[in-house]
Amino acid sequence: MQVALYTAEGDGYDVLESGADLELWAAPQGGHWSRIGARVGGLGSDTAELVARLIDPATGAVLAQASRTAPMIPTPGDPAFKHPDPSDMMHVVHLPMCPADDARGVDGVSYRLELEVTELYGAFSTGSVAIPVVPRCGQPPGAGLSHCQCECGPSYVPGKCALPETG
Repeated sequence: MQVALYTAEGDGYDVLESGADLELWAAPQGGHWSRIGARVGGLGSDTAELVARLIDPATGAVLAQASRTAPMIPTPGDPAFKHPDPSDMMHVVHLPMCPADDARGVDGVSYRLELEVTELYGAFSTGSVAIPVVPRCGQPPGAGLSHCQCECGPSYVPGKCALPETG
């Protein structure tokens, strides 16, 4: 099993290696999130539950956790593996990363990302993987990047990162 970062509807995934940057995506509903999928071998079902957790490696504290039930389809070029259907971003875990309550912040800080996958409507087998990742604000320079760095930086408090009014 491998952790994969959802890139865009229909485009698919980037498999994350140990120590990889983890995108902090500006969600339309506010906050910054990571969209987590998986590449899984040996699934006997076409549906799985994915549970993602961001963990402080020093303390073991869970900073964020989310889950999603997803339709799983064969991976192009390697049908022995399946991944969540990339046609809709609602098929991946939306892990809420920021605003961050951790005093260290999230942007540029190393954490452990754990992913657990359970096949549904089959044998209900479960597998998991954990890798170190570094969440990062990757927006182009400007207001979006500044807002991400504020929300995902150290010592966040409500109201600290108000966006300028438009209109």
